[in-house]
Amino acid sequence: MTPRRIAMRAAIVGPLLFLASVGAACSSSSSSSTTTAATLATGKVSCSKVTGTITFVPPLTVGGASAETTKVAYTASGCTPSGSNVSNVTSAQGSATITDSTNSCAGIATSKPVKLAVVWSPTTIRSTAVSYSGYEVAANASGDYGFTLPNPGGSATVTGSFSSSGGATSTASTYSNSTAAQIATACASSAGLASLTLTTGSFTIG
Repeated sequence: MTPRRIAMRAAIVGPLLFLASVGAACSSSSSSSTTTAATLATGKVSCSKVTGTITFVPPLTVGGASAETTKVAYTASGCTPSGSNVSNVTSAQGSATITDSTNSCAGIATSKPVKLAVVWSPTTIRSTAVSYSGYEVAANASGDYGFTLPNPGGSATVTGSFSSSGGATSTASTYSNSTAAQIATACASSAGLASLTLTTGSFTIG
């Protein structure tokens, strides 16, 4: 084959190979981006153990006057669905953010709306959002303080998984490892109350 014919063949074959490789790459990318839709769970679910952290930014103090952001992060286990199209819920993780006009320690006892985001495991279950009209500060049998939701006479609504009944019967409770005296001491300190560790709790959604 003459040098001229070799050059002409290379000029034709080269672009064809390039186009073929681009097409294969696009096909591979398209197929890999296809995901299975998560299941919208019906019925109810109850989780018997809730742990986590409540962080106060800035820390709560006696007579605090700064704008306050409260961040809640939690993990739930011991979850059991009922009347649902899913038979297994391994665990859940979630978060909430609550804002207030003051970081006064007394403000923690004032009920505020709470919206919890819930991500389930396995991830084949679609996530949930639970909106409570408010909360109530309460103590468990050991005297450790925490919160029950919704507030007395309040309400709850659910969107996403486990929302088929509207979520009106959804309730939650979680307690820290701190007594009222310990919380008051932290609030009165120079550093203030920066966080609470949640050690027990449970919830029902649906």
